[in-house]
Order: sequence, then structure tokens, then C-alpha cells
Amino acid sequence: MSENTLTKEERICLQGWFRQAIAKLEQQEVTAQFIQSHGVADQDSHRTPVIRRRVRRSRVFTHMRELVT
Repeated sequence: MSENTLTKEERICLQGWFRQAIAKLEQQEVTAQFIQSHGVADQDSHRTPVIRRRVRRSRVFTHMRELVT
């Protein structure tokens, strides 16, 4: 039986492929963990909803505020 050894270029290629596969697997695991802990809202649109805050109006007008202070 002859022993087949990999060339330097083949080893570098395989190392890159394995690194890419491991990175993809880690990304999938982190995504699944994030979804499990935070949950994901089902959205049909690619746009995220805009959250608008109501502005609280002060009952004291600005010119009266100057008089009070």
C-alpha cells in the first residue's frame, strides 16, 4: 500500500474549509441560542417597525417656568 500525503496547498485548502465550516456552525449555534433566549417576532416585511415615543408635554409653559425658578 502506498501512502498518500497531502501537498502543502491541499492542507491549506482543507484548513480553510474546516475553519469556514466551524465558523458557520458556531454562528448557527449562537443564532439558535439568541432566538431561544430572546425570541423572534414573525415579520413578513424586511423592514423593522418604527417605534415612536410620545412626547410628554409639560403643563407649565416655558415662560412660566422661568418665573417659577
